[in-house]
Amino acid sequence: MTFVVNMSKEGDLPKLPIKKRKIGTIGASLIVMGLSLLFIYILWASFGYIGPSFSSDVLNLQQSTLRAQFHLPEEPVITDPTVLQTPPSLRPFLTDNATSGSTNATSGSTNATSGSTNATSGSTNATSGSTNATSGSTNATDQASDNTQVSIVPGASTLTDTAFSPSSIEVTVGQTVVWTNDDSAFHTVTSGTAGAADAGKEFDSGLKGPTALTSKGKTFEHTFDRIGDYPYFCTLHPAMVGNVIVK
Repeated sequence: MTFVVNMSKEGDLPKLPIKKRKIGTIGASLIVMGLSLLFIYILWASFGYIGPSFSSDVLNLQQSTLRAQFHLPEEPVITDPTVLQTPPSLRPFLTDNATSGSTNATSGSTNATSGSTNATSGSTNATSGSTNATSGSTNATDQASDNTQVSIVPGASTLTDTAFSPSSIEVTVGQTVVWTNDDSAFHTVTSGTAGAADAGKEFDSGLKGPTALTSKGKTFEHTFDRIGDYPYFCTLHPAMVGNVIVK
């Protein structure tokens, strides 16, 4: 048997492509990592120096630009550390608290003054009691005009059957009753009783118009032409009641 051995030349030796491919892959990875690090460095160099105040600086610049555009005064510069550490939405309360301190101090003196005022008003109310009692008899009948006068007394909205003075009067057929609002509040003189179906049927000063008793000094009058008993009240303060007896 004959064996044939073919000797290859040195240049014909087999190559090792797998090892070279591994080296090439590692090199490419290193290049990518290097480029990534370079890109990160460029970003840091471009924006990293701006610091954490960047957002507030941009906001302040925008606010300043808008104020200049719309001709508004510049925002005051705040240097107080307490204010700076407080969110903008809560800063008005800091001012309110500071103001309330002085307000409370003022209210102390005001309350002290009101004490003496209330003491004075006590004697004033005592005097007004006798004045109202006198005015009741004085206003009962106006002899010159033959009209019967009724007063809506001060503070009438907190009263009941004493809100009208006198609260019950007697007149004759054809006589006129004149109600005068001596209170600062708005009142009405409405016939009947509160909630009744016929309320205001006989007479009513109303809530508007020339007869409305909207303020102090306003008057309303009604002439009674039939015998009868005519209760009335205030529609705005139903506890206020009075009565007219026509004979």
